[in-house]
Amino acid sequence: MALRLLLPLLLLTAAILITQAQGIGNLGMDCCLKYSLKSISGNRVTSYTLQGSESGCLLRAVVFTTRKNKKICASPTDPAVQKLMQNLDKRVRKDKKKEQSPRYRGRPKHQKQQQDECLPYQ
Repeated sequence: MALRLLLPLLLLTAAILITQAQGIGNLGMDCCLKYSLKSISGNRVTSYTLQGSESGCLLRAVVFTTRKNKKICASPTDPAVQKLMQNLDKRVRKDKKKEQSPRYRGRPKHQKQQQDECLPYQ
């Protein structure tokens, strides 16, 4: 009786372990399988990543992330996609410059000169 209950449990555990060992359990979860045919609006896109064989995916693609955190797959050879990538890179560089605080450079020279000319109290 116990063997009848134990056998299906063992078979299920073995099947799960085999599929995870082969990578079938999580194959393609984060990979684009095809390109989107719709045009991508630059106003909606916040960032992008590159997908390829180094990330474990079969299809080379540019994965854009929208403001609503949706993923859009696009062809890296498409001129419109390359232009959008360049615009995003410019936007990121511009935002980084805004975040940098101005450097402290001390008092202006004309204030130092005025202070040097003053005589101490006697």
